[in-house]
Amino acid sequence: MPIEGNTLIVNINYNPQPKQEAFHQCEAKYRLYIGAWRGGKTFAGCWEAYKHSWLYPNNCGIIFRKDFTDLRDTTMKTFFEIVPEDFIKSYNKSEHHVVFKNGSEVYFKYLKDGASLGSLNLGWWFIDEAEEVTEEIFIYLQGRLSLVNAACRGWLVSNPPNTDHWLYKRFETEKTEDYKSFHASTYENAKYLPEGYIQSLEKLPESWRKKYLEGQYGFTPDGTPFYQGFKEKLHVKDLSHYKPEKIYRVWDYGFHHPAITLHGIDSKGRWLVLKELLGTDITILDFGNFVKLRCKEWYPECRQWIDYGDPAGMQKTDKSEKTSVEILASLGVYVTSKQSTYRERKEIIERRLATLIEGIPSLLVDISCKVVIDGLLGGYHYPVRKQGQAYNANMEIPYKDGFYEHCVQTCEYFAVNMFEGAESKEDEGELTSRVVGEMKDVRWEVSEPERYSPQYRKIIQRHEDSEDYEDEPTVRYVAG
Repeated sequence: MPIEGNTLIVNINYNPQPKQEAFHQCEAKYRLYIGAWRGGKTFAGCWEAYKHSWLYPNNCGIIFRKDFTDLRDTTMKTFFEIVPEDFIKSYNKSEHHVVFKNGSEVYFKYLKDGASLGSLNLGWWFIDEAEEVTEEIFIYLQGRLSLVNAACRGWLVSNPPNTDHWLYKRFETEKTEDYKSFHASTYENAKYLPEGYIQSLEKLPESWRKKYLEGQYGFTPDGTPFYQGFKEKLHVKDLSHYKPEKIYRVWDYGFHHPAITLHGIDSKGRWLVLKELLGTDITILDFGNFVKLRCKEWYPECRQWIDYGDPAGMQKTDKSEKTSVEILASLGVYVTSKQSTYRERKEIIERRLATLIEGIPSLLVDISCKVVIDGLLGGYHYPVRKQGQAYNANMEIPYKDGFYEHCVQTCEYFAVNMFEGAESKEDEGELTSRVVGEMKDVRWEVSEPERYSPQYRKIIQRHEDSEDYEDEPTVRYVAG
């Protein structure tokens, strides 16, 4: 590499794609480059490392990855293909340490030794495949950016993670001017790919295409989506223009992730999922106050709010002497609920997904409802049946993932309160029955005014005498 006087002459044979160029020119302290398959993300990350090494003499940086084999076979290979050999002064293979002729240094580290960086003062670091790395590593590396006379920057490249990943939280929901993200699709790198490669990716399932072809956040489910009728291109629309006079709020309780979704019914009878809010480690009192403020911001002209919720809201917890329903009532929010089964909810929602009203689906989700969308795509899914595992009844209900379930279940509560399913229809002279536990644990429901009627007593006696039920059915009275 030629030197003229005190000037290092660098010949760059690199024509970055538009997203790569924007990434290189960005001066944010922390940058995230999210790339689809063959989106050029590792290449861009290594070029940025090369740039900082020759731009700031005596610089010191680390290229980091979770697994050493991947680090050696992919990241290091790409780095040494980019960096001219005559720019390298020495390379210690056992220490994975490079020294350049201008005094800059580069270390290659993997997760095993990520916490043993000693007292290194870094001018930059680069995390490859950041979706595999914990947030603790990111925080640790932030504290090492202290080298004088260097830019002190950190950048990460990643496959698109799920929306519950710490990268999404850091770079999308909590981002400041120090955080900037870039999304690159496979299409942008098409001229460097073999013929037919993109066409093969276009045949992937919808949730996979979103992440690995388009380079967007999404969800690739471990199991089969619970709602298989949901198609993002069909059911997701921009509903921001819709300004209803009546809005339905539906609540799911809890401390770790309380949730609420806002719904409307348009003039044609279509069900519109308008907004979502998912709390994190917040009491229902604080969450309720926050929801009321956001509702006023979103829909200041709304004249009527109707609230539905999880029937479990009537139960007391160890965090409060009052139930969640009572706490919300103290805020002027009066929540009603209705018991239902997963089967009943699924039947109602699948039917709405499959129904068209004047050529438009009778269930639409606003593009801003990312958790609901990803949940319906597969975040809310059936449990995975492992090899050799015996079948059990729990495999018929959604897996409790602790994240997506909350927003999707608010949609289920809305469905059973607003629409009638085949399972909930009562034949004349019959009680409403719902399975609540094992197959023989059946709950018969009757309104309070009817519980003393001769007809009711006759129906109960008939079910008690039936050979279909060995145990006496559970009877729970509900307000009429």
